[in-house]
Amino acid sequence: MDKLLLLLPLILLLLTLATTAASQENCTRLCGNINVTRPFGIGSEPGCYVDGFELDCNRSESKLYLGNIEVISIDVFNARAEVYKSISWDCKRDPRERSRRSISMITSSPYTISSDRNKFTAIGCNTVAVFVGKSDQNNYSSGCVSLCDKGTFLSNGSCSGAGCCQAAVPRELRFFNTSLYSFPDQEGNYEWNDTFCSYSFVAEESWYSFKPSDLNETDFFRGNDGKVPLVLDWSIGAVGCEKAKLNSTSYACISSYSVCINAMNGPGYVCNCSPGYQGNPYEENGCRDIDECSMNSSSNPCKSRICVNLPGTYSCLCPKGTSRDPRLGGCLPDDARNIVLVGVCVGVGTLFLVLASFASWRILKVRDVQRRKEKFYQQNLVLLRAEQSSSDVALIERMKIYELDELEKATNNFDKARIVGGGGHGHVYKGILSDQHVVAIKKPKITNQSELGQFINEVFILSQTSHRNVVKFFGCCLQTEVPLLVFEFISGGTLSDHLSDIEKWEPLSFEDRLKIATEVSKALSYLHSEASITIFHRDIKSSNILLDEKNIAKLADFGASRSVNFEQTSITTVVQGTYGYLDPEYHQTGRLTEKSDVYSFGVILTELLSGKIAVPYKSGNTVRHLVMDFLVSLKENSLYKILDPLILKEGEEEIVQIVARLAEKCLKLSGSERPTMMVVEEELEAIRSKKAKKTKMRQYNSEKPIIDDCNSTLSLRDSGVMSYFGGTTTSSEASSRSSTTQYTMEMELKFKNERPR
Repeated sequence: MDKLLLLLPLILLLLTLATTAASQENCTRLCGNINVTRPFGIGSEPGCYVDGFELDCNRSESKLYLGNIEVISIDVFNARAEVYKSISWDCKRDPRERSRRSISMITSSPYTISSDRNKFTAIGCNTVAVFVGKSDQNNYSSGCVSLCDKGTFLSNGSCSGAGCCQAAVPRELRFFNTSLYSFPDQEGNYEWNDTFCSYSFVAEESWYSFKPSDLNETDFFRGNDGKVPLVLDWSIGAVGCEKAKLNSTSYACISSYSVCINAMNGPGYVCNCSPGYQGNPYEENGCRDIDECSMNSSSNPCKSRICVNLPGTYSCLCPKGTSRDPRLGGCLPDDARNIVLVGVCVGVGTLFLVLASFASWRILKVRDVQRRKEKFYQQNLVLLRAEQSSSDVALIERMKIYELDELEKATNNFDKARIVGGGGHGHVYKGILSDQHVVAIKKPKITNQSELGQFINEVFILSQTSHRNVVKFFGCCLQTEVPLLVFEFISGGTLSDHLSDIEKWEPLSFEDRLKIATEVSKALSYLHSEASITIFHRDIKSSNILLDEKNIAKLADFGASRSVNFEQTSITTVVQGTYGYLDPEYHQTGRLTEKSDVYSFGVILTELLSGKIAVPYKSGNTVRHLVMDFLVSLKENSLYKILDPLILKEGEEEIVQIVARLAEKCLKLSGSERPTMMVVEEELEAIRSKKAKKTKMRQYNSEKPIIDDCNSTLSLRDSGVMSYFGGTTTSSEASSRSSTTQYTMEMELKFKNERPR
């Protein structure tokens, strides 16, 4: 009786396995022409699938569905599934009554949007396409701009920004929404062809190739039945392999000779067959041995042609009377003397290697770290010297070279608690040097050749700058694969922090905002016109503007910057920058100029006026963008709707309108219509002077009108802006507009003569 009780658990286990095997045999594994293998199964057949992988088979249509999403294919080996997804479109004939349609897609565990197999694509003329996504932890926003300027020739091929544009898809997304927006040309007109349409979608990256005919009416939409193929990644559960193996009842890798692999795009894990096996690891005995020896003679892995298949591998044998490894050089006849001689040599050599290894082990262990430091030091020194020789600048002599040991000690071995900031290229740590001097140390996240070149470029750029409103560069450490950069430590956070987190940071007054804008304009004017070389920053944004304890602005992060000779006014580069701040003209042409920084500065002015960050945001069910809202508010004489309430309370309406008009000039689509940073700096100085006079006059209760010393450049009627605020423009005023640009050019030449390099 006792023996029977001991055998009872084993009997129950065998019954369970038998029941499972029987249920597997009754599972539907084909829907239309799609194989539905585990972990997938038909939802009406319990026990045929892993939880979360149930699908619906519409047998009348012979189609497979994930909820209401049609499934095209299932790839168990690569843990992917391909589905159909709807296209977002806009085909209104009258652009002033155009619709803004958006398409959403929501997936639940275990699915994520594949980031390496999909692309976000937009098709249209003068179209902004916005992509908003959400993972389990974060929200993402991205997008692209597609232009069709007069004279632009549209041709078949890849999306380059003319008629079609593309953007990458972030990792680990479970939800996304795509929206379309159209905007006027440089003259403010919607010059659409009556038959043009705009589309946006997320699809498998190799699926779409641009054709100009796709812009015509609904040809593209109808030709694809309103849907595109989208690739989904999938994984099992929400934990990695180590924790999943602890729960044997839910562990999905049930086949013998299967292995567990942590998912690459989100939480969970996937299963594969062990090397030497193939099949489905999610099924009982699904992984089967690969018989390498059954291959035809031309691909036999054994050169001796004597192959023995083994579980998960194979073995090659030499015929009798021969020896050697038959997989390498083939089999050779035996020679007893050679065997003995080889054995003696191998024995002596092995003994020597053991003794030599033991003797050198202690030395190598001590010197290994030092050798790596020296290797990286020499590599980076060569790159710095090459940069120095190409620019004829005493680069190395201008900076301090720090030891890695000193910086590790200063940051407590780069403790995560010391991280004070960072971005896509590296973390910034707070460090305290041995002399108690507090510094900021920038350390890269990854190590590759492009990252190294970017840091060398940042070293070169910073070594050429010395300005009160540019973060001070102390030196670098060359003993790491990518140099560590050492800067002055700025304790007041970034401008982005102050605008977006008013609970942590004290709100900025209008005077502070004007001062910050003026200081940033001084820094950019210095980089463009007064530094020893002309520098285009290329990544002006509020998170790259640091504020000290007195709210003095410091421009930082020169990793994307480019320098040119004095005689150059532009440089053609691969487009790089931050969406929301990027110059549309640079995005379309790849031609970087000083006016590209002017556009980004205009976005900064918009942020200072509104108190918002220039990234797409959601208002109700609509995705909006700060710059577009700002320009619309000017046109509709409703600037007050977008202004920060803190600014409205200060009652500086006239000054605010002048600053808003200056921001509008900086945000012109054409770079030739934007002012230079020297002109912007002078206008901001004049605005601050005017504000100071008005404040002083109010203090003395004087009603004497203030004379605007800058009315020729700051008049409310300039460039037709009066119409934005509900005013009218006379014919004489209209005729005088043509002289505005000429005056600006005269002022620009005057500033350059007064402020030589």
